[in-house]
Amino acid sequence: MGLMETASRLIAKHGQAATLLRPGPGTRDAYGQYIPGPDIEYPVTVLAATYAVEMQLIAGGFLEVGDQRLFLSAEGLTVTPSTTDRLRIGGQVFRTIRVSPLAPAGEVIFWELQVRDE
Repeated sequence: MGLMETASRLIAKHGQAATLLRPGPGTRDAYGQYIPGPDIEYPVTVLAATYAVEMQLIAGGFLEVGDQRLFLSAEGLTVTPSTTDRLRIGGQVFRTIRVSPLAPAGEVIFWELQVRDE
């Protein structure tokens, strides 16, 4: 079993279902104002984790109180997560602050996301 399969299995076992919300293609109105399209939804599995040095990160301005650290399974994911995406977990929507892949040898094993309540 490879690293991605192991990570995906652990995230599935200890994580929960979520939905990655990606802004859909928008249009411009008669005045040239951008109107975002409806979100495109991608089913994902995430595992919530804690920040070990949370107080130092909050004091340094890297985190806000309530920020969450999530591990997102790369298995079956058809898009690359970005900071323009949002995540819906159990009815609550979070905006993505930071996205970082764990990709030894160039293969993404999972994505680490910092998310914040909208």
